[in-house]
Amino acid sequence: MASNRKLRILCLHGYRQDADIFRSKMGGFRKSIKNIAELVFISAPHVVPESENVADSPSTRGCSWWFCEETKTFHSKVECRFAKGFEDSIAVIKSTFDTQGPFDGILGFSQGASLVSLICGLKENKEFTHEFHFAVIVAGFRSVCQSHAYLYKKLLKMPSLHIIGESDTCIPKELNEGLMITFLEPSAIYHEGGHFIPSNSSVRRQYVSFFKRMYDSLVNKN
Repeated sequence: MASNRKLRILCLHGYRQDADIFRSKMGGFRKSIKNIAELVFISAPHVVPESENVADSPSTRGCSWWFCEETKTFHSKVECRFAKGFEDSIAVIKSTFDTQGPFDGILGFSQGASLVSLICGLKENKEFTHEFHFAVIVAGFRSVCQSHAYLYKKLLKMPSLHIIGESDTCIPKELNEGLMITFLEPSAIYHEGGHFIPSNSSVRRQYVSFFKRMYDSLVNKN
């Protein structure tokens, strides 16, 4: 890497998590890329109802980037017409770019990963004008909400890294790959584990390789 500047990456948690939970679960990943990237974590603006909430910390209410219609529930495989609260989440992310940016990339996990793909779609449609240069999508899936369908009509040109668990029963490999093909030139890391962000030595090398590539392309662009 040509200078001491690190990549700045905005991190979006999964359903029923928040910034603190996600940060704690990313400990191994953060350590593996600490010399390359600075990670910034934010929470979704919507609190999951108690009937739906199984937050990973008993002292924390889980959050959601959007719900299916009016039910205040969310399921990655269940189609719905409207994404309730989606616009509020996009507003929070735009505000974060304004107040804490700039960011070189956006990383998302599970529902947050789906949101990253939708932001890429909004950017493709010139509805998201804040600059970023790559996407990292962990345990991602294509949103099946009807109001999001138009965001997948164009191939997404954003450089992307997809991290896929071979044993993920929450977001199976096929859903990950269904999202990956909506990107023009995706990169992929497959690991043997389930619904989490791996940080073992073999995948660590691949993370570092991707981030160095992104860094070098940004330095050369500037």
